This record gives sequence, C-alpha cells and structure tokens, in this order.
Amino acid sequence: MTDTAAASAAPGLGSLGIGIEPFPRHGNPVFRIAAALWRRDIAFARRGWQRIALIVCALGGVALWLLPQTVVTDTASLLQVESVRIFYMVGDLSLSKVSDSFATWLVGIALARAAFVVAIGLLDMATYRRIVGRPFDWESMINVSLVNAFFIFSGVFVLANDGLRALLTHYDRLLAQVPTLIDLNGALALIVAALIGDFCFYWSHRFFHGNRFFWNLGHIYHHRNRNLTQLTCAIEPPLLLLQAAGGLSLLLLPLLSKLFTTDIAGAGIVLLVLMIADTWTDPSHSTFMYWLESKSRALKALRKVFVTVGVHFVHHSRDTHGPKGTGCNFGARLTVWDRLFGTYVEPEDAIPASGLFDPHADACVNPLRYLLLPYVRMGAELRRNALRHWPKILFGPVGYEPPNPVAMSH
Repeated sequence: MTDTAAASAAPGLGSLGIGIEPFPRHGNPVFRIAAALWRRDIAFARRGWQRIALIVCALGGVALWLLPQTVVTDTASLLQVESVRIFYMVGDLSLSKVSDSFATWLVGIALARAAFVVAIGLLDMATYRRIVGRPFDWESMINVSLVNAFFIFSGVFVLANDGLRALLTHYDRLLAQVPTLIDLNGALALIVAALIGDFCFYWSHRFFHGNRFFWNLGHIYHHRNRNLTQLTCAIEPPLLLLQAAGGLSLLLLPLLSKLFTTDIAGAGIVLLVLMIADTWTDPSHSTFMYWLESKSRALKALRKVFVTVGVHFVHHSRDTHGPKGTGCNFGARLTVWDRLFGTYVEPEDAIPASGLFDPHADACVNPLRYLLLPYVRMGAELRRNALRHWPKILFGPVGYEPPNPVAMSH
C-alpha cells in the first residue's frame, strides 16, 4: 500500500484533501492501526513479491466480483428455477405461468445473461490498455470487489432486520384501497410495465443526483471510480432507501402498478425480445462494449430506444451535463424519459472520463475510506455548522457547501 499523500501527487488523482480523520493517531492501538489504514491506498509494485501478491489479490477480486452477477431471481433448489427477470424494474415472471418449453427458453437466456456479463468483464480486463490507452486499474478492481462484498454480506442483515419492510407492508395495505384504472395483459402489458418501471427509476435516480443525503450516503459509491469498467463498478449500500432502484421507486412503482395492473405472462415473443435487450444493456459500465458500440451504426441506433453502454457511460462522465450540472441519462433501460424531460446527452465515440464532478475528489482506492468517507464528511459538516444549517447540509442540493466547510475531499 502507499500513503495517500504520495498518491495525491500522481497524475490524474488530484488533491485528496484528507484534512480530517475519524480515528486518533495516538492512544488506543486499535485506533492507531485504523488511522494508518485510513490514510493508505491499495497499491502494488509490479515486481518481486508484490507482483505475486497483486496476482493473488486480483484473482480474489475477480472471484468477489462474481458474487453480485445474478443468474436468476428465484430458485427453489439448484435445479428448479421458479422465476426470472425479464426486464430491469419490471416484476419477475413466475415460470409457472408459462409452458415448460417456453420456460426453458427464458431460463436459458437468464443463464446466458450472467455468462455474458462475466465474459464482458473479462474482456474489459484484457482490452482496457488497448482501448483506453492506460493499464487496467488492478488496485481499483480489488478495492471495489472488497466494497461490493461488504455491501452484499451486510445486506443479508439489513434485509433481515430492516424496519422498512414493515413500513412497506403497511404501504401495500394502503395501496389495496386504490382503485385499478386499467387491466392490461400480454405484450401491451409488458411494454407498459417496462415504461412504468423505467419512469420510476428515472425520477428516483435523478432525485438522488440532486439531493445531498441520498447522494452522499448512497449513490456516490456507484460514481466514484475514475477507471470505470464492468469490474471496477461499485454497487450501492444495501439499504433500499439509498439505492437508485429503491428510493422514490419504493413508493412510485407499487402505486403505478396498482393503477395499471399488468399481466406479462402472455406477452409471448416480446418476453424474449425484451429479455435479450436487457441482457445486451446489462453490462452498462464496459469499456469494451463502449468501443464496440462506437464502431457500429446499428448499435448506435439502439440508443433511440435503449440505454446502451454508451448512453450510460456518459451518465458516469465527470463533465457536468444536465440540468443544474447534476448529471444526465438517468434512465435504467429506456431513453424515452431522458429525451422527454431534457436530460438526454448523446455519447461521443471517445470514452469520457468517469468519476465525481469534483476533479479533486478522493479516488478512495481504500475500502475503509471508500465506505466511511461520505459519512465522516457529512458528520464533520454537521458538527462545524449551526443547527439552522443542518436541513441544507442533509437534504440540500448536491452542490451546496455549508458556511463552515470541512477540510476533507468528497
């Protein structure tokens, strides 16, 4: 590992600005160790024993990265699949509602989706230098894999003890009183469900980019990486309220789905078409897929309807696109809402620089700092400012700076 003070002098990292630390350097040995770990980034020399250590850690990182690559959504056993995801933000399809032969096709595509994402991740690793012009960021991949693993394992406890579940149960009871306006089924139901799901994600995602609380304590993790690939993309914290696919969607999606009930089981061939489209757009952080898309007019044409990797990569750009400079291309799978509400930005052939808008933001190649920095920074802001400023510190616009700012990077 290397001290972040030295790392801050490296090209492209900027000033890390770690002026406040959560752990005292003196006294309790545990705190001293934590303070030392807080200041040091993961870094390996490319020679000697450190090269061997890098290879071992990189293999472990790839293994950890495989954890969130889901195959199917629900299984009764290793051999019996009960439901699969057809399209992101659309309710899972129970295979008991379709014929056995059709269910076999759906499970096959679900398995192919997982294999496809894994293959694309490995292709990113193999082709990164050739496409981007710099070496693959092994340290960042190892760091993100550790962060993702922590979120996945901690998510087990969050889901087991989350009071939000009880609130959602009460919300479901309230929704039961809402009248259904239109009953839909078949292909039309699936298309409407896709539009509703993406509409909910769009506004939840856009809200997260504009609100300090949900950005700093949740979505910022997904956007921090400056060497973005399919293997260096962090997931969000396990708490549903801090996830872009949760957030406002927890309220919007059940309500709209109640007003427009959708039975997608009879959608037939449209199920396969949207499932294949979902598979293609799933590895949305891939440099290889971006390069491939930039070379093909046919793949670029998909942007008219779908959030391709090029469209989503612009969302991760460090350029301050969009209304109030808080981002663009907020849709999950469809570009219709970005186009309609003026937040769509067309990708260019060159892969944009990714990361946080602040060029001096901490790259956080350190799992401890990656996980805790947003909380430490916001806590310090609350301590240094009067109570009357707390509402804006917590829930103000992302670009808001309190009267007494902290000497700490984002």
